[in-house]
Amino acid sequence: MPLKSTQTNKYETACFVQEAGVGANMDRGTLKILKNKSDGRPYCKFDSVLWSFAGKNRMGRFYDINNAKACINNDTRIQKLKSINKWRGELNHPNPDIKGQEFNSIRMTIPEQTRTSHFINKDRFDGLQYKAEITTNGANTECGNQVNWEIIDNGSVPDFSVRLMGIMIPNAPMGRPNMRVNRVITFDMVDFPSHEDAEADIKPVQESADICKIIFLQDLAKYCVEQSENLRCVCESFEITPEEVYGIRDGSIEIHQRDSSKILIPMEKQIRREAISIILGKGIL
Repeated sequence: MPLKSTQTNKYETACFVQEAGVGANMDRGTLKILKNKSDGRPYCKFDSVLWSFAGKNRMGRFYDINNAKACINNDTRIQKLKSINKWRGELNHPNPDIKGQEFNSIRMTIPEQTRTSHFINKDRFDGLQYKAEITTNGANTECGNQVNWEIIDNGSVPDFSVRLMGIMIPNAPMGRPNMRVNRVITFDMVDFPSHEDAEADIKPVQESADICKIIFLQDLAKYCVEQSENLRCVCESFEITPEEVYGIRDGSIEIHQRDSSKILIPMEKQIRREAISIILGKGIL
């Protein structure tokens, strides 16, 4: 099959990525603690590193700073939101509260106002880093109260994680980026759960119909990866293990990696049709 006009590698694969966190490197000596004009509640302002381009991150993904810069600077939505102080990030990436529950594409690509933990302003590329001024949510909301308590009273240093849509480029030349960004959504405030904690969170403790469904979809997702040359190549190139293949969501393979980052990789039509046939045969839908 001939390459598309935008492809340089036949194994290039579209994906949705929620990266693991980048340390804020916040200097507490420069942290500003301010008060709301409306009710006097405290909130914070500080500078933070949001994204690094020096090389591969902990999960082997390497982003091109010029590609990222073009995506952000040419995104009319981001520029408009910044101009009215409404480019918001959430407290943690959007994750379902119930196992097996799925969010639609709108929820994943548009930050939720009620989950706002911070606003992003005065962003700039500084060397091989992307930085911004962060203003925490000073409203009397669950997320706002938690974030401000953690920073002011608990002395926590926040971490940030990019949420984006892009292309994975397996077998990229050594020292060259293996990710191409199509759209930057936002930067969420996240923690660093350990690999052991992540495993404990996804392993079932008791049997139920929903748990059995999840296990089945995980096995089916692994089968789909095995049947797809593209998916096999992506997993090998990015060192994605079978244990990290979590399941199927909206026609995509869902991957949960050991550093808490998540990836959605759309399945090819033929593989998707086969998966649907298997699901219908099992009575899952």
